[in-house]
Amino acid sequence: MIQLNDIAKMTDELAKVKLLALDLDGTVLTDEKHVTERMAAALRAAVSAGLITVYVTGRPLTGIPDELMAIPHIRYAITSNGAVTTDLQSGERLRGAYLNDQDAKEIARIPMERNLIHSVFVGDIGYCEQEYFKDQWALYMGTKHERYIRKSRKGIDSIDDLIDQSDVGVENIWFMSHSQEERDELNQLIHSRWKVQTVLTAVTDVEVGSLQADKGLALEDLSARLGVLKEEILAIGDNENDLGMLRSSGITVAMGNSTDSVKKMAMILTDTNEEDGAAKVIEEILQSRKGL
Repeated sequence: MIQLNDIAKMTDELAKVKLLALDLDGTVLTDEKHVTERMAAALRAAVSAGLITVYVTGRPLTGIPDELMAIPHIRYAITSNGAVTTDLQSGERLRGAYLNDQDAKEIARIPMERNLIHSVFVGDIGYCEQEYFKDQWALYMGTKHERYIRKSRKGIDSIDDLIDQSDVGVENIWFMSHSQEERDELNQLIHSRWKVQTVLTAVTDVEVGSLQADKGLALEDLSARLGVLKEEILAIGDNENDLGMLRSSGITVAMGNSTDSVKKMAMILTDTNEEDGAAKVIEEILQSRKGL
């Protein structure tokens, strides 16, 4: 693995990058869920230089911070762990990988029966029935997650009715267990009953999606649409749900705060999200392109 200080060894490879695939939480965003001035400047410089810049996140589209959505000419977002790809300019959904409706209804009953905080994501919004919504609201208000929850969550009367009446499918079901042991138990239960993909990005959290809802598969689809080769993609991530994205990219970067599995897969190790590690890599790419 190449350290950030030695990234000049890859100048030729960096100069060929055409597409940046960027995770958000733990990568572009700080621990307090902010975008630093340096990070915003790097993103603006990247798109000005003609780099296709794609947000690739576990969040739904409504959960992408306003300051990131406000950066001009960032046209694509892959959201809900690869379930949805959106053209931000036209609003068109380019790809959707949804759970089977009946499976989604049955899986959603698991956190409800156990009184676990949860959300069922449909149409870029995370929903839960009103009797459970108040607990989710109380948990996050006044925390660093408040802005995200306000933008991306709603209470409704019936999850089953929501699924039946929606013209788009269920992107993702997320719930928070009481312990890691319960998380692992429920993860095993889900896999024993349904053919789905789960992501475990936190000690107590389970995220359930279609087998095709994967950041890597979504990135491959988008890059094929755009005529971008794998070796022309640079991806930066930090957590387990970024592994598919890294596998589908020619140049892979792990944040300093990454999990061990991400660091093991990456070619480059940059600084942490608190140290503008992603911005520093983008700056190196732009510097390498000056010689073209």
